[in-house]
Amino acid sequence: MSRQGNDPWSPAHTLNRRRFLSLAAVGAGLAALRPVKGSILSQAAHVPAGTQAGDWPMFGHDIRGTRSNPYETIIGPQNVGQLKVKWTFEEFQGWSQSTPIVVGDSLYFTAHDGHVYAVDTGSGSQKWKFDAWKGIQPDKIPLTQSQFRSNMFREMRGSAAYANGRIFVGDATARFHCLDADSGEEIWQTVLDPEAGTHQSLISASPIPYGEKVYIGLSTTSGRSHIACLDANTGALRWRFDTVPDPKAAGGGAIWTAAALDPQQGIVYSVTGSVHGHVAGPILFSESMIANDMESGELLWFDQLRDNDPFDLDYSCHPILFESTHPTRAGVLRHCVGAGSKSGFHTFDRYTGEHLWTASVTNGGPTLNSTAYAHDKIYMVSNSISGHGQIAQSATVALHAYSGEVLWWTPNESSSQGAVATANGLFYQGFRDGTLQALDVETGAPLWTFKLPAIRRGGITISKGTLYTLCGSQDSPPYSLYAFSIDGR
Repeated sequence: MSRQGNDPWSPAHTLNRRRFLSLAAVGAGLAALRPVKGSILSQAAHVPAGTQAGDWPMFGHDIRGTRSNPYETIIGPQNVGQLKVKWTFEEFQGWSQSTPIVVGDSLYFTAHDGHVYAVDTGSGSQKWKFDAWKGIQPDKIPLTQSQFRSNMFREMRGSAAYANGRIFVGDATARFHCLDADSGEEIWQTVLDPEAGTHQSLISASPIPYGEKVYIGLSTTSGRSHIACLDANTGALRWRFDTVPDPKAAGGGAIWTAAALDPQQGIVYSVTGSVHGHVAGPILFSESMIANDMESGELLWFDQLRDNDPFDLDYSCHPILFESTHPTRAGVLRHCVGAGSKSGFHTFDRYTGEHLWTASVTNGGPTLNSTAYAHDKIYMVSNSISGHGQIAQSATVALHAYSGEVLWWTPNESSSQGAVATANGLFYQGFRDGTLQALDVETGAPLWTFKLPAIRRGGITISKGTLYTLCGSQDSPPYSLYAFSIDGR
């Protein structure tokens, strides 16, 4: 449902309203399929095959995108102050904005030097690396005919994902790769946009594997962004949903981050970016939460924050699925999907698309996936856009998942840039000044702080008693992967 628009009954918006209104009957059917009232689905219930308790196998930890590891029992509020560097890995040549994934004794991450790396979690030694650009010579192929963006050569933005002994990852040439997790050998490759150079296409989103399928988003600046469902065994396209239906429209609705899945109801949720440049008139599906059928890609509902935004206040954080319980009425719960934009956190009924609440706690909002869910709370790091010396650069807050009420608030001396995490009573965050912190999830009190030698841009991962994160950002070395454990052991 579009909240704004110069012509709310234009053909695009009429289609949108009709789709949404037709959900009255669909919503009733979905309601009949919902879990029994009062039950809460386990946030740990949906992780890929081949993983074990404590692993962190994909960007959001699980297909619901909670960025919370409920199996972590080693690091807690009582001993987090004892975290020390266990090892560092410095064999990559470019910065990384990915979230490291951990399965068994292997860690996988991507870097802007064009490689996927596999590292031993015990020693920090390299197991293998995969060169996504092997055999490609960008200067030999005209940009208009290339299958890659030559000006983005070797860049890899998104995180990898693990399922069934395989690694799934996309690159800046709009190619999607499936690798053997043990050897790094490529099993298959799919080009999501054969004219990626012309369209300025890339994959910056992180994949979500589930069963025999993989869900991934494509970003372009020319109006051909889409959500794709691929066959996990072959890479064949099962369906695609174009987020800019009009090929003549300016680019908008790009998929920058990971999706979230509700397999009980068969729904995949995605969020989109803003319009590239200011253009006249509305742009359908830009700055939107979109719900598609997992099997067919059919649009079920969408909510658009603004249909033509000149201020780039788009969704900058991944969607999260969660159940929220009423603060005073026992047994009353909501089945929600929410995501952070640069103006706040927005929450919807995930079956009907009904807007439930929005929380804005600073004069900016969360960026680059700085949100997580656990303990019936949404944790969010909201940046400030003010340069006033007496205003905090950001604030970390815990929001009640049912109402959006602020439960606690902690001001920060720097702004956040990168994905956060929760586990075992702790919320982990990092900042542009290199600060890493662990906060108590109930009070917001800082319990541990470490200063990295450069900006923290990569995501934070908590797995089996170890914290992993990446140091360095664009033109801001050193580039290092850090592992922290109790007393460095």
